[in-house]
Amino acid sequence: MDEFAQLSRENFEVFQRYGDASLGLDPKHKAIAVYASPAAPTTYFEKDLKCGQLRKFFKSRPSSGTGSAHQDPTGAARPASLKMVVVDSRLESWSHPLPSLWTTKDVFLALVDTMGMNPAALWLLRSDYDGFHHFAPTAEEQQDEEVGNVDTYYIGTSNFVLIWTFDRQHLHTHALWILRQGQSFSNSAPVAWFVNVLRRHQEFVYSPFLLAYVTALSVCCTFDGEISYRAHVVRLTERQTGYSTHSSSIEERLGMESLTVSIKEVGEVLNHIANKERHFRLVETILEFIGENAILDPGGWKAVQEDSTRKLVAAIPLLRRRMYASQEYLKYLKERAERLSTVLFALLTHEDSATHAELADASRKIAEASKRDSSSMRTVAIMTMAFLPATFFAALFSVPSLDWHSDAVIQSNFWVYWAFTLPSTALVFALWVLLDHRTERVSIVTEGRSPSDEERPHSSNSKLD
Repeated sequence: MDEFAQLSRENFEVFQRYGDASLGLDPKHKAIAVYASPAAPTTYFEKDLKCGQLRKFFKSRPSSGTGSAHQDPTGAARPASLKMVVVDSRLESWSHPLPSLWTTKDVFLALVDTMGMNPAALWLLRSDYDGFHHFAPTAEEQQDEEVGNVDTYYIGTSNFVLIWTFDRQHLHTHALWILRQGQSFSNSAPVAWFVNVLRRHQEFVYSPFLLAYVTALSVCCTFDGEISYRAHVVRLTERQTGYSTHSSSIEERLGMESLTVSIKEVGEVLNHIANKERHFRLVETILEFIGENAILDPGGWKAVQEDSTRKLVAAIPLLRRRMYASQEYLKYLKERAERLSTVLFALLTHEDSATHAELADASRKIAEASKRDSSSMRTVAIMTMAFLPATFFAALFSVPSLDWHSDAVIQSNFWVYWAFTLPSTALVFALWVLLDHRTERVSIVTEGRSPSDEERPHSSNSKLD
């Protein structure tokens, strides 16, 4: 074990998180086994196993029914096997940036040791790496018969991680398929696609590149449906905005909320396109690796291995053509989404301006209504002023202190009228002045300025005379 591999193992054992407490009393994992022998049909098993049964499942070897224990020294009749365990992983909380493996620590590390995984792959798993990585045995490890013929492979995608080892001497493949998820187990499509593709290619279990090819094919198949859905989102948004070859104008005015939702959806489409482009580059790397290593040393392959690998390599050109077609469509979809995003922002700006214009119009109408109310109040005040003199004199002439039928109109007690009227009038005006000044003082305390400050210049360039 080199220094980095040892460091990776120590780091993984110390820092990797597990969902032990949330597993329940009887947790189970999907286990898949494929047994093949030239003398018997290939068999495929798929079942759910408890955590405690996984290590025994990895250690078991093909029974006598699928292959003889005494093979031809040339390896022509040697049986092959593939064992794969599906493990979930997810974020226990958003406060932890790295996901937890939804199994127990002792079981997972036992599987790692049983399959002979290069510990350097644990660093990639712990750090959430993507991409394709191959760990060949070192010169020192090649001296050991147990680990000298074991290659480790790692593939990381946005949906899952696949780590597998291939024993070239015994033709045993052990794999861990780890589903990457958020805080809920809701996306089962990646594992369903992978298992379906693997089952259809089980007869190629002799090849060390079977899982690499299955990964490439399942990723492309999964992406076909996702790309179609994103294209549908773009088409619907184009029809709503009138920016479509099938729509000549906007069907109905889009509000701020609808435009914001559409911008979010188109942004998600662009993010998915960028992710798909990244994964297509990963698939191309995998296919190049299979092609280069399949012809690296043809004479070194056993006959059945060579035949399985040759058939996988023969299928690569067709897969590449499909992938290139998807890439070209992604470029086209990306251009449409980018232009649509520009249109949506323009519509949002236009809608914002229209909203401001409507608000300004509403404010103008309110001002006009206020002006009309002010005119009405002024009319009422003028009418009141017009009737006040007549009302005053009518009330004055009706005062009993004035006798209009006698020679002396003003009676001796007429002073009583003025004795009450003048002080009362003065009291009313005094109260008005007092309350008005009190209101001004409260305004100064709460707002920090007096009403007269509004008439003063606020420019910093103003000067005092």
